[in-house]
Amino acid sequence: MLKIDARKGLLVAATLLVALPVHSAEPEIWTMTTPQGSCRLSFEKDPVAEGVLSTLFHDGSCFDFANPVTGYSMNNGDHTIILYSTKDGLTMVGRADMEEPGHYVGVIGDGEELTLVQEGSKPAPRPVATPAGPCPTYVDGGCAQPSDVGSPDVAGGVTSVQALTRMNIRAMPDRSGAVLGKLDKDQCVTVIGCVEQNGTTIWCEIEMGTYRGWVLKREAGKIYSRNACG
Repeated sequence: MLKIDARKGLLVAATLLVALPVHSAEPEIWTMTTPQGSCRLSFEKDPVAEGVLSTLFHDGSCFDFANPVTGYSMNNGDHTIILYSTKDGLTMVGRADMEEPGHYVGVIGDGEELTLVQEGSKPAPRPVATPAGPCPTYVDGGCAQPSDVGSPDVAGGVTSVQALTRMNIRAMPDRSGAVLGKLDKDQCVTVIGCVEQNGTTIWCEIEMGTYRGWVLKREAGKIYSRNACG
């Protein structure tokens, strides 16, 4: 009858366990995006130089970059990633700063925009900032009221404008249009309608009794007339 020493059996089992391959955790894969394209890579722990660790490419597009990112170092408490290439010796090629966990933004190469996003992470939407800048101003000074910045609401009953300066009345909505007459400062006239050009310039067609013409309402942040008289 075959007898098996229990202690020997445990030793054999332990030896077999040690011999089995150890499966490490799946690497964290990041998508790097630049004007040159996108590339999936992971940040490994193998050193390529003093203080610089290796990267692992997960698709062939990583090799298409002018200077493939083959090394990195974490700085500023892991809030900054410095990127390196070993294509022609060790060269720093980029830097990205954490905006939130799993999302870094920075520059690479000659100042090109760079983003690094960890797969599975969803960066929170950032609020759209309203550009700060000078307010639209009346041509005779001071910030314009919001009600005077755009075209008069003719359909809503605002059918007049009041000139803030002496202006030319032209045959067409353009500074090259023939001058038909003059509109005096503070003069109130009836508006037929207005046209907007390039998002910055507004011309309004006015009625002058015996003829119609066009006057400048807004140009380059300057307001030349108020909407409605009073």
